Amino acid sequence: MQVRRVSQDREIELKLLLDEGGAKQLRTHPALKKVAHKTARQVSIYYDTPDGALRNAGFSLRVRESKGRFLQTVKQQGADSAGMFDRPEWEEEVESAEPDLDRAARTPLKEHLGKRTRKRLKPLIRSEMERTTWNVSRDGAAIELVLDEGTVTGGKSSERIAEVELELKSGDARDLIEFARQLGQRAPLRLGVLTKAERGYALADGAVGRVVKAERIDLTPAMSAAEAFAAIAASCLRQFRLNETIVERTQDPSALHQARVAMRRLRSAFTFFRPIIGDQEFLTLREEVRWFTDQLGDARNLDVLLKRIPGTQGADGTEKELRRTLEAARERAYASVLETLASARLRRLMLDLVGWIGTGKWREAEMAQRPIGEFGRAQLDKRWRKVKKGGKHLAKLEIETLHRLRIEVKKLRYAVEFLASLEAREDALTRRKAFSAALEDMQEHLGELNDIETARELLQSLLAGHPKADEMLRSASRFIDKAAQKEDPVAGAEQAYGRLAEAGPFWR
Repeated sequence: MQVRRVSQDREIELKLLLDEGGAKQLRTHPALKKVAHKTARQVSIYYDTPDGALRNAGFSLRVRESKGRFLQTVKQQGADSAGMFDRPEWEEEVESAEPDLDRAARTPLKEHLGKRTRKRLKPLIRSEMERTTWNVSRDGAAIELVLDEGTVTGGKSSERIAEVELELKSGDARDLIEFARQLGQRAPLRLGVLTKAERGYALADGAVGRVVKAERIDLTPAMSAAEAFAAIAASCLRQFRLNETIVERTQDPSALHQARVAMRRLRSAFTFFRPIIGDQEFLTLREEVRWFTDQLGDARNLDVLLKRIPGTQGADGTEKELRRTLEAARERAYASVLETLASARLRRLMLDLVGWIGTGKWREAEMAQRPIGEFGRAQLDKRWRKVKKGGKHLAKLEIETLHRLRIEVKKLRYAVEFLASLEAREDALTRRKAFSAALEDMQEHLGELNDIETARELLQSLLAGHPKADEMLRSASRFIDKAAQKEDPVAGAEQAYGRLAEAGPFWR
């Protein structure tokens, strides 16, 4: 989100979620003690077709009732930096809870309100909230703080939420972030990445609790490098937050994996865009992101290792003891993960990232205004040269060098995914698919090699001092080496590199 003054018909807000019991801590926050507030019950109904025609077009149509008055709002998807939204919106009073489609047609929604769509519109999502509002003046900025407590219903499913929205009415977006930091010192505020409409659609679709992979990032050639980085970083944080919630509720290994992937994608974006984002704040945030990503490592490595070790049924005594030892270690590792996810340090990091992405000094640099196509091609060239250098002599590389090559392959793969929407030439699209497939295959083989080495190191560490360490290590080695015996990971990576080189840099 660009830093600027507020303009009419746009909504600039930061969305946050409160942990259970956090609403009381927010209400009694010293920053709000002398600020008047008002409370009202609000019922909002979101309209769409059963197949989500408005949602798919990037719009939402809502009618909200409060104290006998009805307000119709059309919102259009806009730029966002994870929890910070910058969206056009159009509001008008209407006569009832039924939407006034003629008035809605005065907005850009008009082109999506054909006769067939109008006939098929129905209420799909309902939210019932007790809304408390504070209007805060802070260093020349006017900020509306809204606390919503209530229920969102989509289809036959409902979910209770306590959500905070900070909307900038006038002033500088930096003031919004600084106020959020102040509130977060006392109240357990987490970054919010879903609108109520998105939450309702997820409930209706049965998608709540579903592990989320990286979503497509829609970049356009008209974007600057700064705008592209903000969109990519927002995608990474969104992927992380959606999976973080699942990890906390269920300790699902797939959710942990995707949460970790999200943070690794963010770190790769840091590397890719380093020439434009490398200010002093970046250096601090980079280290904090590295710290947090490392906190997820042990649990993920144990998940991978346990997949290789058979269950206790039919196992001998040593294998059973090995399995029990690893499961106990996994339980401890997940307890540590949950403690980190609930920490004030992580909550601060998420807010700091959103603030820096949306309002950081790096956005003012001349290089940040370069077109993303020009900047992206130059950076892809750089990443490709590093992979090509290692790939040519892959079979001769030592294990540590192979590990570094795997990281370079991963960085290139993420970079290609980040910029995928920019390539429209048909021949380049075909080459990109071949390039991406070979890159993914190469990463998988090198990853298998790394998993084997990581498993061995992890076992040595976990079993050190155990009276049956030698027996369990021998038992584990049989299972760990089984996959490598079926297919040589280095040979597989070498073959994948051959296909990669044949496809060549499609962006040129």
